Amino acid sequence: MKLSDIALAIIVFLIGFFLGRSSHSVVDKTEYIKENPITDTVTNIAPVSEEKPAVPDLPIKYDTIYHYNNIYVRESVDTAAIIAEYELNRKYEIPLFDNQYGKLDLTLNTQYNKLGDLSYSFVPVRTIQYVSIKKTWQPFVAGSYSTLNIVGIGAGLFYNDLGLEYQFQYALPNNQRGHLFGLKYKF
Repeated sequence: MKLSDIALAIIVFLIGFFLGRSSHSVVDKTEYIKENPITDTVTNIAPVSEEKPAVPDLPIKYDTIYHYNNIYVRESVDTAAIIAEYELNRKYEIPLFDNQYGKLDLTLNTQYNKLGDLSYSFVPVRTIQYVSIKKTWQPFVAGSYSTLNIVGIGAGLFYNDLGLEYQFQYALPNNQRGHLFGLKYKF
């Protein structure tokens, strides 16, 4: 084996080694996983403050009164409407947000001019981000032996999935030397 053949193999290996160490591509993947919902109900809610309005907005009913040839329209507070509003049970469902952090829904019940209960349901979303680094250039070394008594040693370089290979080969029975250039593909 000549000194130039060894030097060529070492140079090819070093070039492949340093190219492989410096070049890579990054692949990002983000996955959103919904967790188990968190729910609860709050009851016996006391108001923080109460304020009577200066001008109340009361339901008004109009009564028409006929007196001889005159028609009078009288306004009066509709007490039946006030009692109906007071007794009415209202349910409000409010979706506060639904984004990458999760989903929060509120449910409110009001009756008798008071907040009856407040229920919430929060479904958290866990974010998993995968980062995989794939080398663009990958060096490799190779060794071979065939049944024809040929021994080979070499190196090569993959670019993504396609590779080039060089091997120095030596035939043992007749002391012949040769070179092998190969093309490889990874699946």
